[in-house]
Amino acid sequence: MIVANYVAAGCVFCIGLFAVVARRDLIKIVMGLSLMEASTYLLLVSMAYRRGATAPLLSNPPSGESQQDVVHGTVSDPVLQNFCLTAIVIGIAVTAVFLTLVVRVAQHYRSVDAADATALRG
Repeated sequence: MIVANYVAAGCVFCIGLFAVVARRDLIKIVMGLSLMEASTYLLLVSMAYRRGATAPLLSNPPSGESQQDVVHGTVSDPVLQNFCLTAIVIGIAVTAVFLTLVVRVAQHYRSVDAADATALRG
């Protein structure tokens, strides 16, 4: 448990939220969403950390020692690390889709200001 990482994740999330709420530029809004997403990566990796833990996979333990001796029963949580890797891949795809939408809006309205795209409102 690393408190500084949790605080950093919260700060990065708040910066991203500020960019989404306070900015009207669509590219900056997408960047804010990416920051919010990156803060979740930091949070997930921090949650997987355990003090004194080893890697969850050992292919070949050192000679004279068994895997149980090396691990000592404490390993880092691989599930959260896998969630983080999956979230990174999904996040890249979502960011690409958002940026594609921004390009289409910019081509249609000749602006990246969210206020200029009023025709999208229902």
